[in-house]
Amino acid sequence: MLAEQVLSLNLTTRKLCKNCDNGTVITQKMRLLYLVRNEVLSPRELVVELCIAKPNLTILARNMIAEGLIEKMRVERDMRSVHYKITDKGIAELNRLIAELDESLTKQLQLNDKEAQKGEKKLEAALNFLNGVE
Repeated sequence: MLAEQVLSLNLTTRKLCKNCDNGTVITQKMRLLYLVRNEVLSPRELVVELCIAKPNLTILARNMIAEGLIEKMRVERDMRSVHYKITDKGIAELNRLIAELDESLTKQLQLNDKEAQKGEKKLEAALNFLNGVE
């Protein structure tokens, strides 16, 4: 069943990312940076995407703002509304984290370059399918 495959994929990737040899894990911070890398998102959108409570997002965002990784911005159509966007420092940090995770996963799975590229293409096809992109 498709649902079982998706559940298995979710559990396997979580386990795989927690077992990285250099301690690299996909944290909420990394997820948030990934989500805002190409677009400005509202707290409501981030709460839904990250599956966390709003108070937890508030704490996470406050810490990331203090680190200079993201910044708050007001939306022109409603100056009361706050959205978050990534900073240049945040982009650099996300790129560093992704490279570190990629290296760790490749090592943990014992993949050569050809195998890693093949796996990447298969995962991209699976993600496109799950996202409804043909």
